[in-house]
Amino acid sequence: MRTLVAIAFVLGACGGGSASGPSPAGGDTISGSAFEPPKRETPPPVIEWKDHAFATDTLPAVAKAGEVVLVPIRITDERGYANLRIEVRDRTDTTVETIQVMTPNEYESFAPGGEPSNALLHRISDANAELAKLHGMHDLVPMGPLEIQPPANGAEPHMAMGDGLDVDWNGDHLHVLRHNQDRPVFTRDGHAWLAPKYESKAGAGTCNYPSFLRAAYHAPQLSVVVVQLSYKSPSDACGVPSDQLHVVAW
Repeated sequence: MRTLVAIAFVLGACGGGSASGPSPAGGDTISGSAFEPPKRETPPPVIEWKDHAFATDTLPAVAKAGEVVLVPIRITDERGYANLRIEVRDRTDTTVETIQVMTPNEYESFAPGGEPSNALLHRISDANAELAKLHGMHDLVPMGPLEIQPPANGAEPHMAMGDGLDVDWNGDHLHVLRHNQDRPVFTRDGHAWLAPKYESKAGAGTCNYPSFLRAAYHAPQLSVVVVQLSYKSPSDACGVPSDQLHVVAW
């Protein structure tokens, strides 16, 4: 797990201060090599172990100024093993920091019988400490889910609405519109988000994975959304790709 001290120092430098000069806006200070984040009005995001898996109810979370977003990433594991990492993304959807909590291959040793070991509890505590540091640096707020609209004619979901926004995934592009308006305020090319097809070695032929919009998240007044794409599998022999979460900012 990478330390955030260096990042804090860089952020302070970008704000025009130095280790001995004025602190950045918001009251951040650097004392020696220790970063002392300002106190926030709201609690930081946290993760916990609940019902044999990770609960991430306060994620995704976004900085109040919209500069970074924290997204929880889970890998689809054929054994059904819980796993989690948290990625810090910038406004271009680039991962700038990763908090690795547990991989699927660690599940049996870290959560035997579905119960958290001391090692896993320590991992969770460390992750929450990192989340608290990020909250001190960026003043994070949780992003609420938008309402997925029931599709017509048995089609897969593609539209989410809420907070005065319509978020539409058309299969390879994401459109963000003001509610009930036809002209998008932003369009993002999503070809890179598509799951590649391949020829099955189990005799299932070509495995194609059509995508659909499983969820979308937004915090009021911010020009940032997080979309969660899921994929359909043509057969059990093809497996199912992991969901993808992407940051879209305008």
